Amino acid sequence: MTRWPNLFIAGARRCGTTSLHAWLPAIPGVFMSRIKEPNFFSRCVIGDDYPLLKPIRKESDYLQLFSRADDATFVGEATPFYLEDPEAPAQIKHKSPDARILISLRDPVDRLYSHYLMMRNNLADMGSFMDEIERGLALQGNRNLAVLDRSIDLYSRQIERYRGVFGNRRMMVLVLEEWARDAERTLRAISGFLGLKPVLKEFSASPQRRYGEARGPLVRYLFGNRQLSRASEALIPFRPRKFVRNSLLVKAVPKPPMDPRAREFLADYYWNDVQRTRRLVGRPLPWPNFEVQESSLRAG
Repeated sequence: MTRWPNLFIAGARRCGTTSLHAWLPAIPGVFMSRIKEPNFFSRCVIGDDYPLLKPIRKESDYLQLFSRADDATFVGEATPFYLEDPEAPAQIKHKSPDARILISLRDPVDRLYSHYLMMRNNLADMGSFMDEIERGLALQGNRNLAVLDRSIDLYSRQIERYRGVFGNRRMMVLVLEEWARDAERTLRAISGFLGLKPVLKEFSASPQRRYGEARGPLVRYLFGNRQLSRASEALIPFRPRKFVRNSLLVKAVPKPPMDPRAREFLADYYWNDVQRTRRLVGRPLPWPNFEVQESSLRAG
């Protein structure tokens, strides 16, 4: 009988969850669903009409994602929206009381800019980064498509929510800027967190996605079509999909620099939350956008 998953990559968005989802099966005893981001438990922040990704709401369809897990010790999936959704932790706990939670964080300024660039690839009418920040703060337009939504809790509150439901022993907080430097070491640390032997199968530690711009309106339409994206996940293995995306659908160009006004604004916006997050994880966070501010404060 198909089991409920007991391993969740809960986010955050644009923090390397695609790579973690692809790499975790290198740990013997771990099975990850082929489809990423089923969004079964993210019912508050992802509506059934979400334009960029079709959520899986039917229980039997969701459990079918894990039908080939066989005797894996941990059966998992990755949905970044679970970190933002205020009801997701309790819903996961209800269905999978012994679940383990992986959370990956990233400098929030860089994370938001990466999210904006992704949205710009998917949608034709995006404004400038600063325009989209201001639009989100003013609660204008479609909330599903907001780059910055001020109604969504920030890192510290999200971590506290999961900690309150699962406790420290069942959740692990990773930092993208740290784990991306040594993927193998990170997988061994995750093995220890899961109580599994730190023996790895072969895996590719190359980035699962690279920055690129959509090759015209047709590709932008394909990226934004939720039915097509879900069907391709179900039918085509990840590596061929990655090859087609990186080789045919996007063109490799330098990532455009962030507007300095937006960087300064966001560093102020996230400042207090970053300090709370540092205290929660119990170590410094290698986020230059905030190291600059701390240096300025010390100098003042």
